Amino acid sequence: ASSSSKTHKPNFSNQMQPAGTIPFKFVIHSASYRSNFVRFLCEFMTTDQIQTIAERYAFGATKTKEVIFWQIDTAGKVRTGKIMQYNPETGKRIKHESGAIDWVHNKLKNSKQLSADFNLQQCFFGEHLLKLYPDANVAIVESEKSAIIASVIMPDMIWLAAGGIHGLTVERCQILKNRKVTLFPDLGVLEKWNEKAKEIERQCHCFATVSAVLENISTPEAKANGLDIADYMIAQLRSKPEQSNPITQSDFSPTLKSFLDQCKPLEILINPLGLEEIDSGL
Repeated sequence: ASSSSKTHKPNFSNQMQPAGTIPFKFVIHSASYRSNFVRFLCEFMTTDQIQTIAERYAFGATKTKEVIFWQIDTAGKVRTGKIMQYNPETGKRIKHESGAIDWVHNKLKNSKQLSADFNLQQCFFGEHLLKLYPDANVAIVESEKSAIIASVIMPDMIWLAAGGIHGLTVERCQILKNRKVTLFPDLGVLEKWNEKAKEIERQCHCFATVSAVLENISTPEAKANGLDIADYMIAQLRSKPEQSNPITQSDFSPTLKSFLDQCKPLEILINPLGLEEIDSGL
């Protein structure tokens, strides 16, 4: 793990204080397809699939084409945003001096737009969907990339991302009460997630199972390379050329209005707040 990710393990003393939140205007301003992550998705997804992802997850982009994976809780409050750069051809994360991850709350603190004592309490990526789809079954994967791609393959489930192996905590899983939840661990952590599932089921009063499908279908080579569920789903999407209608540069929209036209759940969150597009400086 990078040094930046190590600083975001649960701080239990902070759990007793209200979670810090970021004004929704930053989500609105960042709304964009213009990230290298989306460029990668365009190689094997259709226009409709890209729009479905935008509708569900409200991802953003920075001026340098990094993707922003916003963490929005069930109350529609923004906890933070994870900022990552991807290689648009391979879909792999690109590391820089401080690792592979930046955070919106850190950028806003550095620019004095957030208080220095901002109380970070992360939530699942995609958590806002739980309130929008109260009866849907839930799937949890490790990475945001996996959640996004899996949501295209199996759209009947709500796909959440823990954001890393340490992100699947009892505290975050409290919002899964009475839900049917399936965990999809990456290769090599099946036993850890099996133990975590038992703990979550006991303490969060949900119905948790763990899928071993990745371990069962993977080759020794795949295990050695640490492939995740996204790698297999990308292969599945690439194998269906008859559905291909790839999104092109001309389909990209730099304006908030065009994004919101395709983004109903995001609009549900925005309209009651009466927010407007502003320059966030991200």
